[in-house]
Amino acid sequence: MRWAAEDLIVVAGSTGSGGAGASDIYLMALDGAGTRLWSTAIGSPAVEQAVDLRVLPDGSLLIAGNSNEGGDYDGLLVKTDPNGVVIWQRTYGGSDWDFFREVSMLPNGDLMIVGQTFQPTLDGEVWTIRLDATGDVIEEHRYGGAGEQSGHSLCLTPDGFAIAGSSGIGDATNALLIRVDEEGGELWSMTYGGDSLDVAYDLVHTSDGGFSMVGITRSYSNFEEGYHLKTDGAGVLQWSRSWGQVNDQGSYEHLQLQNGEFLTVGYTKTSGGGERDMFLLKSAESGDFIYGRTFGGGADDVAFSLDTTGTGFLCAGWTDSYGAGGRDLFVVRTDENGTTASESVNESFDPVNIGEEIRTPPTTIYPNPCINTFTLRHVPPGALAVFDANGRLVLAEPWVVPGEPVPVALDAGLYIVEVRDARGGIQRLPLVIAAE
Repeated sequence: MRWAAEDLIVVAGSTGSGGAGASDIYLMALDGAGTRLWSTAIGSPAVEQAVDLRVLPDGSLLIAGNSNEGGDYDGLLVKTDPNGVVIWQRTYGGSDWDFFREVSMLPNGDLMIVGQTFQPTLDGEVWTIRLDATGDVIEEHRYGGAGEQSGHSLCLTPDGFAIAGSSGIGDATNALLIRVDEEGGELWSMTYGGDSLDVAYDLVHTSDGGFSMVGITRSYSNFEEGYHLKTDGAGVLQWSRSWGQVNDQGSYEHLQLQNGEFLTVGYTKTSGGGERDMFLLKSAESGDFIYGRTFGGGADDVAFSLDTTGTGFLCAGWTDSYGAGGRDLFVVRTDENGTTASESVNESFDPVNIGEEIRTPPTTIYPNPCINTFTLRHVPPGALAVFDANGRLVLAEPWVVPGEPVPVALDAGLYIVEVRDARGGIQRLPLVIAAE
């Protein structure tokens, strides 16, 4: 979601309500009051998902996402005109899984994308790809080490760029920061976190020349918490904050304001109207809490995107509390204090022509019961967590793909498998581990 111009908001996501396939890119424009101006679905009979959106200087739109039209997942880039009409679209990747996570425009007009690739090995690596303005590949680079690495966000610096993500497997995963020169050569990398899962989802180059990252952590509480880290320009940790403590909370995107303060969006279950609520957090340049605002109803509501309007802020994500049924797009506009003009929620049904729905098979675990390994079927790639019968986390993987075996070394019994996809959707499935 981006504030494209005065009284113009553009939002990119995914729709499973119909379209050409199981999931299509959903692109919509709103005026400053939240009234829909136009919308369109972009896709094929396969799965297409949008993960990032940029407004180019001429008003055209650039959507980064992923597609499995070729069988395995590939990075997808779509360029449209200011009214959402497709100018071109292209996929990028090899014979295995490749994922885009974020796209940025360089000062010369080239495009830089960060994500994760499983080429040429089965272990995931951080992947960057540089394109010219027409989408042709200029160069690409991979950054990896022991275990699995994943790139989630990038930011430009005067002499190159930096990448944030995760490194490791399961509970041994840490937040990752990689510094890269203009030619794509790795200058240094650092990891951050505690004794459990720590992931950085968003990265900002701060006004003092350092770096700020937000994400999630399970290292400092029995609950999932929002995680905020600040380093200097050499990657040395200056401070960190974990938000939550009494229930689950997560952070997905943030920005630094001109006065040095930070705004972060995600979700919280520590307060609000019900289950997970959309959460807007304002913190000082030192990381200290200033205020938190929740938006949502009695079900789950989560924010993944954030922007400023000049007089306030925009948050976008999805809602299970409002809308026409199922999971719907949720956009909130606030003033500079993080408050809305009204607590009422305007609900609307989009009559965009998206064709006949093609349904996909239900998600399954195979084999179930299992002994040492299991695989997931018919589910988008995402983060996996396994909980025992008492609700304790016993296994965590930051990124799994359907069809790939998941090793388990757990006692016989009943467990719950939780899969969180790239859009924040959660599926929970029972798993029985049999005695050998």
